[in-house]
Amino acid sequence: MLCDVPNGRGGTWSRDGVILFTPDGFEGLFRVSSSGDSPVEVTKPDTSRLETSHRWPVFLPDGKHFLYLGANFTGQLENNAIFLGSLDSQERRLLVSTSANAAYVEPGYLLYLRDNKTLVAQPFDRRRYVLSGEPHTLSDEVLYFPSVDKAVFSVSSGEVLVTQTGKGASLSQLTWFDRSGKPAGTIGTPGSYKDLRLSPDGRRVVVDQTDQDGRNVDIWILDPARGATTRLTFDPSAHQTPVWSPDGRQILFTANRKLSMQFYLKNADGSGDEKEVAGFDSLSQSNVWDWSRDGKYVLVRKANELWYLTWPEHVAKPLLQTKWTVRNAQLSPDGRWLAYASNETGSMEVYVSPFLNGNGKWQVSSGGGQEPRWRQDGKELFYVAADGKMMAAAVTAGASFEAGSPAALFQTHRRQPISAQDVFSYDVSSDGQRFLIITKVDEANAAPLSIHLNWASDMEK
Repeated sequence: MLCDVPNGRGGTWSRDGVILFTPDGFEGLFRVSSSGDSPVEVTKPDTSRLETSHRWPVFLPDGKHFLYLGANFTGQLENNAIFLGSLDSQERRLLVSTSANAAYVEPGYLLYLRDNKTLVAQPFDRRRYVLSGEPHTLSDEVLYFPSVDKAVFSVSSGEVLVTQTGKGASLSQLTWFDRSGKPAGTIGTPGSYKDLRLSPDGRRVVVDQTDQDGRNVDIWILDPARGATTRLTFDPSAHQTPVWSPDGRQILFTANRKLSMQFYLKNADGSGDEKEVAGFDSLSQSNVWDWSRDGKYVLVRKANELWYLTWPEHVAKPLLQTKWTVRNAQLSPDGRWLAYASNETGSMEVYVSPFLNGNGKWQVSSGGGQEPRWRQDGKELFYVAADGKMMAAAVTAGASFEAGSPAALFQTHRRQPISAQDVFSYDVSSDGQRFLIITKVDEANAAPLSIHLNWASDMEK
């Protein structure tokens, strides 16, 4: 291993053995030698342009200059752009406005995305580093993920270009399963969902969803009994990881309307405006993990650490500050125990510790595990194994904690996570008998891959 990359956002390798990469979602570019040494920061996001990340770097043929995306996720897409940088200089040059990755191909074309859907190629002089002529459309159906500013295409030369279309390639369905894995109904229609949570009474679902044109990520509430779907957020920034208040009347979620991520509260019925309640000043991944049943504490993420907010004071305090990553923290129904996933042993495993008291820790999973969930009576703990199986372990959480051997219930077919904010793929009914899972949709008529041959020659005709 050369170095840690908690939430990598692209990398490129020069012929001189230099690897240029983005280690996390709120970072600039770093360089490291392929033979091994300490990573060195090469670029730093320009906060005056609202930049929070430099990502998807690509070396030019000289092995010194490179392209990268300067990105923000506040909804101000006009500030996103592809830049030219150099290993030998701190200077950079803005080449073209876009909110996605770019590629360079000999004898001199820059490929990039326009309007978050149309892939174009434009002549690019790699000696003077300037664009010329008009962009030529290559495809207007390229799959785009706004949560990471990534267009799915790959080009090896002026002869071969592969693109992934948006037709059914990333669809998922909110699907109920019983403990044997038998489907037991669906909620809503297929879409691009992530981070679902059942309401405290189990009657509604909150989820964040990417809209059909791939530009926005918003919070939605689904009410199966009424057949109603309600959009809760409308700001152009990304809204993610919603959590219900204990009484089911409000939704707490994460949004990056500023340079740093903040936490917002809004009434679940859509009334009133959302209210900013807390956040961190540092540029780091943040999201809400859980809200205690008594309403006194909210578990939140700061980078790879676990913090909590006192409620209603909204004061942030550290809980687990370690050199490893802590994810998916969940409080037991009685609020005494904390379940979470951590990679302290090298792979993600599920652990339980006393909440607000670090005296003791028990490993529940074996062979990998993430996304712990408690049954409402606190007598069972569920999680997803490394191979995607839904697991269950009987637990006793009284004066001390005991967990039985985990048993596999069934194989899930979850949609794979895309961004560092893609953290909740399922929830479980209060009695532990049904699981609502964001399940990948395999459409027979989906045509996600397109191969374009001799595309550069076609441009010159």
